[in-house]
Amino acid sequence: MRRRTGPGSDLDSWTIGLVAAALAAAALFAPVRASAEADRFQQAINYVFTGQIDPQSAPDIVDRAACVVVVRDTKYNRYVRYYLGRFRMDDALFDKRYSGSRVNYVLDIKGDDVILEYLSPDKQTVAQSYRSAQVPLPGDIDQTRKALQIVEDHCKSKKSNAPF
Repeated sequence: MRRRTGPGSDLDSWTIGLVAAALAAAALFAPVRASAEADRFQQAINYVFTGQIDPQSAPDIVDRAACVVVVRDTKYNRYVRYYLGRFRMDDALFDKRYSGSRVNYVLDIKGDDVILEYLSPDKQTVAQSYRSAQVPLPGDIDQTRKALQIVEDHCKSKKSNAPF
């Protein structure tokens, strides 16, 4: 007995159902994947600036496309806006600062344009801006380097959308 194939056959409707199910699954998991990537970027930002993946007061990602982050400056009553997409990571230096037997790391970074702005407590008024910065890195240096690589990859992928 031969199976009938072609329009209206059981095999044809089964294939269409399988393709429809695959497309539905892909559509269902696409936002999950994008959300997971966004969460990974947020966790990397958190770790770079706080030394924790899920801190109580996390840095605000103001503009994901331009990689702009606002961090509260705990030493002074102000905020700091970082333009991560403008960081020249190829020229970045990781400086060691010794405090007794404890080693603290600082990222010495430059950019072609403004990469750091000190903001007033209203988060709007720019008090000072700089093309270079020394960013304290409170976490483990190896984990911080991995987090910075995630940030750099995310920001480069956003830059590569330019037409030329």
